[in-house]
Amino acid sequence: MTVVVGIDPSLTITGCARVDLGVGADGQTEAVRWETWRGRAGRPDVETPMTNRRRIRVMLREVLSIMPSSFDLAVVEGPAMGAKYTPLADERSGLRWMLIDQIAARGPVVIVSPSSRQVLAHSEPIPRATTPARRKALVLESVRSLVPDAHVPDHNVADAVALAAAGAHRLGLPMPYTAKQYRAHAVVAWPAETAAASAARKG
Repeated sequence: MTVVVGIDPSLTITGCARVDLGVGADGQTEAVRWETWRGRAGRPDVETPMTNRRRIRVMLREVLSIMPSSFDLAVVEGPAMGAKYTPLADERSGLRWMLIDQIAARGPVVIVSPSSRQVLAHSEPIPRATTPARRKALVLESVRSLVPDAHVPDHNVADAVALAAAGAHRLGLPMPYTAKQYRAHAVVAWPAETAAASAARKG
């Protein structure tokens, strides 16, 4: 059994996805099983270092409570390096790295940029004038079409599913990617051990 997880970290709602790859009952076909969940941490009335610390710890507990004890690859969305600094950006980075610290002992971890994740989730260009709500709706629709077997209730989970699917593809799961998506997949700095795992699955 090969296990891949995808995580879209957020202080409010963290999207999580898990895909298990194995051999079907006939011993020949691939069996693919998806599971998705969301971690939630409410925003405090007054933000202080202590309330934000508690918020991060709540989110960590929410995510880790369902995270498998071991996996073959975890794919985590990274920061938008070219974006403007936003409120709580520092705390969001803290959540990401605390999460990575907790899961690194369970298997290899790779960070995928938001721009690469967007292409992996939605291959067509999205015009700059597109509203954030419409952009999220387009990604949600695209991921539901790309991975119809996964339960994708919102854009947070859609991002996580796109990340998990990319990791599963790295480990041998065929994906109906476009040429642009294959290029985006190829530029990710995949951990070296995933190459051997992919070759073993294909061999």
